[in-house]
Amino acid sequence: MVESGFSPQFFERMDEADDRIFYQQPRKVVHIDDSAIAAAGRLFRELVPPDSVVLDLMSSWRSHWPQDHPKTRMVGLGLNREEMDDNPDLDEVIVHDVNRDLELPFADALFDAVLITVSAQYLTHPIETFSEVNRILKPGGIFIVSFSNRMFPTKAVRVWRASTDRGRVDLVGTYMESAGNFEDIQGVFANPQDSPPNDPLFAVHSRKPQE
Repeated sequence: MVESGFSPQFFERMDEADDRIFYQQPRKVVHIDDSAIAAAGRLFRELVPPDSVVLDLMSSWRSHWPQDHPKTRMVGLGLNREEMDDNPDLDEVIVHDVNRDLELPFADALFDAVLITVSAQYLTHPIETFSEVNRILKPGGIFIVSFSNRMFPTKAVRVWRASTDRGRVDLVGTYMESAGNFEDIQGVFANPQDSPPNDPLFAVHSRKPQE
């Protein structure tokens, strides 16, 4: 297990029932508005090199990948196959519960980029998950965690619910620092020109060091 300064109580949820039950029915709705979606696309275009192999971790029916930005392959890993089968950006779909099975089902150094988009609030073992992300990233690969202020509150962990927007940026950065082997950790407010009144989009990104 990865050591961290977080108490287990930080990651308690109002609804501790099996996540596979909660996500059994597809929810084909977007959780951020057009402004935040556009900001996510700009972020991916800016930070992820063209023709990358990408993992959309905790994936759903939309990845918000910019259509004019070429990729070699995008794998989606999430809890609802029907949602991911409807995602036009995904080339491969894997059903996997990251909160239940902490080891990600991938070889070492496989991906150029790993994305967690508007889902980090549901991680009950974020340090371990981020450590696994580091393992499967290629040296020099980028990790982007983006989020808004939307959530399913019953499934979001306590520390996330209790934090401010700025606090969540700091929190994700601390997850990365605690997981280890990430460098150039940066937090950004991706759409200040549109929010308010539109949904904000925040992101924390970092890189796995080159060997």
